[in-house]
Amino acid sequence: MTIYALSTVPGKSGVAVVRVSGQQAKTAIKKITRKAIKPRLATLCKLYDNNDKVFDEAVVIFYEGTRSFTGEPVVEFQTHGSLSVISKILDELSIIDGFRHAEPGEFTKRAYLSGKINLVQAEGLADLIDSETEKQRSQALMHYGDLVSNKYFSWSDEIKMCLALIEASIDFSDEDIPKNLLSDIRKISKKIKKEISDFLKTEQSSNIIKEGLKIAIIGRPNSGKSSLINYLSQEKIAIVSKKPGTTRDILRFEKFFSGIPVTLIDTAGIRRANDEIEKEGLNLTRKAIESAHIKVYLGANNDKNPYRGINLNLSKNDLVVINKSDLKKKHNLRPNISISLKKEKKLKFFENKLEEKVKNIISTNTGAFLNKKRQKNHLINALNSLEKISGKDLEIISIHIREALRSLDSITRETDNEEVLGIIFGKFCIGK
Repeated sequence: MTIYALSTVPGKSGVAVVRVSGQQAKTAIKKITRKAIKPRLATLCKLYDNNDKVFDEAVVIFYEGTRSFTGEPVVEFQTHGSLSVISKILDELSIIDGFRHAEPGEFTKRAYLSGKINLVQAEGLADLIDSETEKQRSQALMHYGDLVSNKYFSWSDEIKMCLALIEASIDFSDEDIPKNLLSDIRKISKKIKKEISDFLKTEQSSNIIKEGLKIAIIGRPNSGKSSLINYLSQEKIAIVSKKPGTTRDILRFEKFFSGIPVTLIDTAGIRRANDEIEKEGLNLTRKAIESAHIKVYLGANNDKNPYRGINLNLSKNDLVVINKSDLKKKHNLRPNISISLKKEKKLKFFENKLEEKVKNIISTNTGAFLNKKRQKNHLINALNSLEKISGKDLEIISIHIREALRSLDSITRETDNEEVLGIIFGKFCIGK
């Protein structure tokens, strides 16, 4: 059937785009514009209802099947974004015989089924639509474009080369198998295994771009943790008091550093718990410390042991910060930086240091990253199949090679799994 849907955001706007795709797409032009228009030429047309009354004027574009997004004849009606106009054109399309409203992601699914895009590109397109940051957009484009797909195709081609070597030797007896055949197969297999393993490791970087970094502010009670998160967030999200232990739960705030979403976590002050609520807060603090990409250890300048009870298990991404530099120093530590939240000293310098840490983590992550569990599962299956290649029995070796090839090919084209396709394309909005 021919499908139709509103492709722009529902609601009042300057322009709305209604898309039609299917073999009868031209019928929509004839019925609603009373015109025959040239392909790929924006044409201004009056729009008529079933009673021959004009209900809007729109730019209409027709795309032939071979040159459209879906691989089918497509019409786009660029109408005024009035709620009444949108409702009217959708009503007019609904009464045309053989037309029905599109399901979520159905236009993209048709593009996939017609061979215009593969599954990796479809998933990349969904990510592009959902992207909120520059890094997310950049990663999505690598998947929507050819970069990631070509990586998978390259591995498939190399595995097919192994099969070709086996097929070429099928007439040889065990004794007559060319000496370099098995070594060539193992050499290719080893190369692919290494590349797949390296790509699997990029999933963590992908999670950082998608979900962001976590920065935990850790310290003893009254070290200034709440004041610090209030400063960084530019909002009063934490209670600031001279009384120690005012933060008993985990407080979170999200902001952007270098285009990366960052969650700032204000943890409960580390000390011996006085009650069950504080004990639970300290348990949450320990979990936050374990999951944090960057840890800011905050101590007080007027404390003889600013980090008493805290395990300063430092990584290269962590910062040791002394607050209350306006008060008399009572310790012998050499922190990364000393600040005064009360007097607002060196706060911008601290913020720049924190942003440097974020940039250092991100800058080490370049290229395309693995970002889909579906793709990951197929890669693991392919890797496991390649790991089984051993011995000299070419028939058994070919079984494992074919299994690996099947897993890799399923990444770009799930030919026999309608449930998987439903999950992938169901994530799209209606009209895409």
